[in-house]
Amino acid sequence: MSAGIARAESDKLASIIIDDLGNNLEHGQQAVAIPAALTLAILPHTVFATELAESAIKSGKEVMLHLPLQSVRHHHHTPGTLKLHMTQKGFTRLLRSNIASIPHIRGVNNHMGSLMTQHPGYMDWLMAELATHDGLYFIDSKTTAKSIAAAFANRHKVPALSRDVFLDPDFRPGTIRRQFARFIETANTSGYAIAIAHPYPHSLQFIYQHLDDLEQHGIRLVPVSELISHQQRKKEINSVASTGTTGPGL
Repeated sequence: MSAGIARAESDKLASIIIDDLGNNLEHGQQAVAIPAALTLAILPHTVFATELAESAIKSGKEVMLHLPLQSVRHHHHTPGTLKLHMTQKGFTRLLRSNIASIPHIRGVNNHMGSLMTQHPGYMDWLMAELATHDGLYFIDSKTTAKSIAAAFANRHKVPALSRDVFLDPDFRPGTIRRQFARFIETANTSGYAIAIAHPYPHSLQFIYQHLDDLEQHGIRLVPVSELISHQQRKKEINSVASTGTTGPGL
């Protein structure tokens, strides 16, 4: 392996996903304007979904579908929510409509979903459909520790990873600072990390003001698709190293 490839494979990478976009144009534009390789997760069938997706692409950012899934307790109506009472036909029809509602998506992560991501049948339906859309990845937002979404993504060979840190789980002073430190620590320890934040003004301002912190730790911020590809390459390299290579006739 060349020195350049070895260095690339040893990079510490990180991705920041901004969730819940599409309903507020001003907050969405603030996220788009941050000069970094953020990944923007846009809710389906929202007023500004297409406009924000187009703006994100023009600014060099990646776009995801922020897919609403039924939760344990939260019952606020969100357009496009997949629910447990649905038949497979209805589930798949709405999922396809959600995917088609946002241009340029490279992947999907779940909005809510603490109930649905625990159900094998529905996760099987979800990942079976995503597998038919060439190249779409799935990020498990991990709204419950009981989620089995990533396991079913792997079963259907859908590229997948899970969220490591929520940067802004509450509005208490100091929370985002502590969570950002956890994000950096995870990237330093594991070689990569995925954080999710929301388009709150204080969150976007904090991310903008602390981008240099990542660089100071040797962490490169990349779109989620690049992070997943990087992890897949490392997995393949480690697999070859552990099993050895085989030549013709062996």
